[in-house]
Amino acid sequence: MNTVRQGSEPAVLFPETLVEQIQADGVVLSLRIPTDLAYFNGHFDEIAVVPGVVQIQWAVHYARQYLGLTRVFSHMESVKFKELLLPGQELELEMHYPQQAGKFTFCYRSAACEYSSGRIYFHDDLV
Repeated sequence: MNTVRQGSEPAVLFPETLVEQIQADGVVLSLRIPTDLAYFNGHFDEIAVVPGVVQIQWAVHYARQYLGLTRVFSHMESVKFKELLLPGQELELEMHYPQQAGKFTFCYRSAACEYSSGRIYFHDDLV
């Protein structure tokens, strides 16, 4: 689900997927940031920016969708936000998840720069 109802209009919660490149060891998605993304409200008044926590949420969402990630979140490391993600911007999300390692890596980038990247660890739910 990419939208949630907010009043009478659906709220846009995810970027538009332009191209999907399925690789042997991961996935690269070409994305466009919607200008009406719900997360722009209040973040920030001077300029609309995709919050870092949303970038992480998107990466995990797409990993669950494309890479079969089913494990439970454990912790993150080396998460870096280097450049702002802005309305209308086109970029790629590169993801890798070798299941035996339980480590998911992501990188948002364009030909010009790397926007953010990191590693997220997952474990089996033993409850």
